[in-house]
Amino acid sequence: MKKLVLYLAILCHITVAAGCNTPSAAPAEGAYRLLVNGKEVEVVSFKHYFYALFEMTDPVEVSLTSGTAIETHEISPISRNIPSTREGNTIRFTIDRPQYIMVRINETERIFLFAERPEVIPTENTVNILSLGVPNDGSVNITAQVQQAINQTAANGQTLLFPPGVYKTGQLIMPSNAHIHISKGATLLADDACADAFLGPPGAPAPRRCFIFIRDASNVKITGLGAINANGANLRAKFGDAARIRVILSANASNLLVEGPMLKNPGSWNTQIIYSRDVVFRNVKVLNCIELSNTDGINPDSTKNMLIENTFGYASDDNIAIKATGNGGLLGDVYGIIARGNVFLTKKSSLKVGTESRAASFRNILFYDNDVLESDRGMALYVSDGAHYDDIRFINNRFERHYPDAQQRGIQFRVNRRHAHSELGKMTNILLKDNTFFRAFPRRSDISFRGEGIGIDVEIVNLVIEGERITSAEQANFIIENANVTFR
Repeated sequence: MKKLVLYLAILCHITVAAGCNTPSAAPAEGAYRLLVNGKEVEVVSFKHYFYALFEMTDPVEVSLTSGTAIETHEISPISRNIPSTREGNTIRFTIDRPQYIMVRINETERIFLFAERPEVIPTENTVNILSLGVPNDGSVNITAQVQQAINQTAANGQTLLFPPGVYKTGQLIMPSNAHIHISKGATLLADDACADAFLGPPGAPAPRRCFIFIRDASNVKITGLGAINANGANLRAKFGDAARIRVILSANASNLLVEGPMLKNPGSWNTQIIYSRDVVFRNVKVLNCIELSNTDGINPDSTKNMLIENTFGYASDDNIAIKATGNGGLLGDVYGIIARGNVFLTKKSSLKVGTESRAASFRNILFYDNDVLESDRGMALYVSDGAHYDDIRFINNRFERHYPDAQQRGIQFRVNRRHAHSELGKMTNILLKDNTFFRAFPRRSDISFRGEGIGIDVEIVNLVIEGERITSAEQANFIIENANVTFR
């Protein structure tokens, strides 16, 4: 079986006009060749998986050829109902609209296709960073020049445009009113020469270890189809735990928009949004090194009013983990978090609240219309620090396969004490409605309150597992402990 270990930067413009290129040679063993409407798109791999990015408006014909034999293949999300044919080592299918899909080959190989709407490059009130004499070949560290350009354009209410190229820097700080547009073909690359370059400014309160730092700021935008690469695998190999940097860290910020970019290769959690308000993540690609520990996807932390929409994520740890850590003294109740229309894979929990739950309450949280292609736990709620979870809804989510990790449970909701002196929390008004598991997970789902009395209240409506609608606790065969669980 192919061992896929290369780094990937797909930045190739594809139009949907008819026509074919002259056919190239078949892909080498362990590689893939991708044609979209007859035009070749680069396919590169990163840590045991491949991906490719292209733009489209009308439906496109896709041809994917492997350099080694294809015995089985599957296109996910299954809910998209994308028919395909296979001739020898070539798979053909149509993508009818911009979306994110995975082609699974021979059970273990994953190719992610990011079909995007055409990128809109800002032209008005925009400063091209190349006009400031900043090099874009990745040969030298240009932190000072880039930071100065960010500060100046933010002060002037302008957009800072990064054309295709590589911009190697240390930590970049986004002030209020900053807007950077990272064009397709452009990469902000963390310099792996020194982990201390990502500690944050002297005197800044924790947390601050990250690549892109948004602290005490408002009206910040990061857009474009380019990439932000935190270089986490290299940094951690060199500097160990000192290099546990996030791609994006927002602390006490408001009105934040991240739309379009790839957020790649963190040394820790990919993105942490802590004690912030009015945040939108849309059409973002979260691509972590799945060999590194603790590389969560997106973690709203003591945050209010955040939307995570039409995003793709592959993580070695939780895809979304809604938390209240209290890091840096930034602690508040969680309210109004929506995750909808996303496509996720993880070795751990996918749609999760907890385990850090140090706030008083987590309320009005919605996971809606998400496709989870692999996970150890599909839906997870953990209260270990005394919080009250209320009005948390999982509606119309779909789960395809389990990942063989520690739990292998489709659903796990638990209330316990982290320490003997910890407060004991509770869960009320938890709703699961119209959720589907295409395959049953190996172990029983678990809804448990580790205290006296009834501490969890859950309603489960129209749960389908392997085509069978579950209407009773006996039929579900769940572990239920000190919990009121209603099926209908």
